[in-house]
Amino acid sequence: MPKLVLDGKKEAEKVAKFLEESEKLLGKSLLILQCDGHAEESIYVRLKREMGERLGVLVTVSFAKNKEELREMLADANTDETVDGILVQLPITGASKEETEQILYTINPEKDIDGLNPKSRFIPAVVGAVERVLEIFNVDEEQTIVVVGAMGEVGKRLTLRLQKLGYQVTGLDKGDDLMSLKKYDVVIAATGVAGLIKGEMVDDGFIGIDLGYTNGDFSHDAFEKALMITPVPGGVGPLTIVSLFESLSSIDQ
Repeated sequence: MPKLVLDGKKEAEKVAKFLEESEKLLGKSLLILQCDGHAEESIYVRLKREMGERLGVLVTVSFAKNKEELREMLADANTDETVDGILVQLPITGASKEETEQILYTINPEKDIDGLNPKSRFIPAVVGAVERVLEIFNVDEEQTIVVVGAMGEVGKRLTLRLQKLGYQVTGLDKGDDLMSLKKYDVVIAATGVAGLIKGEMVDDGFIGIDLGYTNGDFSHDAFEKALMITPVPGGVGPLTIVSLFESLSSIDQ
């Protein structure tokens, strides 16, 4: 059993209380665009809306019927002075990986609190959440880190960010030799393939950070070999949500 299983909700609550007490978010507006073929909030959108409302944010959730309508709604929001922050909830129905990137890259970089446009003034919320986890786990620049899923959008941005911060980071993808994970102190998994990382692939006492929504990239036996690890659900996810609102709080009205 790991020595420490991160309680993401508890850590996120500390950040949320700080934001609440600062009152920096009072009156800020956030538009969440959902285009997944449903006309009701996904659980991820609901959690973000509820956190925003708790912090005093004016949250609007709008549903696009298709990617074309989503593009139109984005174009309007980009220039709407009453909208401080914009968030596009993934996935986008009917959009290929390339089309999804094209849509995300049209978000006004001054309003893109999720940092999904490469020109955004903000780092991606999940990247910010991982930075916080590394601090909680006391990971230093002497320890070696591997990002599995480094060719994906999140993995790519995360690898570059951690390298910029001075960490020793290697990027691997799903088709690479994952038995080599034993060489690393910290394994960050961002593939979305449930149970991809098996116990025999990691060393005893490794540190695991699991970004594999919704079922987790680490198998049960890998999880049990960790010294410290983030669970799915309840690990990085709650920290990602508060990271969004940290970004929104820095936008001048």
